[in-house]
Amino acid sequence: SYLFADSFKETYVVELGKIDIGKLFFEIKMQENNYEISITLKNKGLLSNLYRFEGRYKASGFIKNNSIIPSKYSQFWSTKRKERIVEAYFENNMLVDLKLLPTEKESPRIKYIGIKNHFDPLSSFLNILIGIENSKTIDGRRVYSMVVAEKNNKKGFETKKILIEEYVNIWTDHKRNDLEYIEIKQIYGKKEIAMPISMGIKFKGLLYKLTKI
Repeated sequence: SYLFADSFKETYVVELGKIDIGKLFFEIKMQENNYEISITLKNKGLLSNLYRFEGRYKASGFIKNNSIIPSKYSQFWSTKRKERIVEAYFENNMLVDLKLLPTEKESPRIKYIGIKNHFDPLSSFLNILIGIENSKTIDGRRVYSMVVAEKNNKKGFETKKILIEEYVNIWTDHKRNDLEYIEIKQIYGKKEIAMPISMGIKFKGLLYKLTKI
């Protein structure tokens, strides 16, 4: 049982190999009956022209019986080549509305409105942080599960490797999964939410390392 009434804020440096390419600002606000999560991601450094990106992600919802229930998720992502906006709305553990910009020209491959017991990506990640080992996820373009496949406790720290499984693209018929896994390191045994000390993200064959500063 975690202590939910608290707030947590951390800043991470983002590295590709040994090159500093950006910063990530991660904040969780927990109250007795509701929660908010926000992530801001921005490029920096000498390679900013090559790795130019900006991301803003927010999620909010309710807390009931020590479980989180998503309500709203928004995502803004911008690079040199594209800009995308996602808004998802949930009611009673069900996705009830989804807005995408630019809008999709393809027909959906699965019925996503009305999908039950799925979380937005930030709420799913919060599930993993508080000890849940399998969290079904919908991010507006894909449906998948975050699954804790490996855990290792050593010297007061716990490392979790989170695989992306049961991956289905909503709008395209290919099965390519760009996000392979996420690995996080937390302080072990804390009653409050243990924000990651470090994270590794394997995306499109590249390993991004995030370290708390």
